[in-house]
Amino acid sequence: MAFSDPNDILSYTIPDGFKDKYLDSRMCTTVSNVILNVANVVDVFGFSDIANPMEAHLGYDHDERVVALIAHGLSNENMAPVIKERCNWTELTH
Repeated sequence: MAFSDPNDILSYTIPDGFKDKYLDSRMCTTVSNVILNVANVVDVFGFSDIANPMEAHLGYDHDERVVALIAHGLSNENMAPVIKERCNWTELTH
């Protein structure tokens, strides 16, 4: 699972083909890219919404949703309450 904040200019997703190239097929892995706003977005003088890029890059370790997604996943009967309450998602498949 790779997490990225849209306000983090240093984040990147797991590329297509990564699983087949680098992960043992016997592990039956699933790869997920998760875009999650961990940085607070503020309105700057009514001009635009901006987030602190350092918070966007380093904020994963203190966001309870990250741990909940790793531990419980998404879109299943064991989904953590914090995910149901604080997240909206769109699942993309190819």
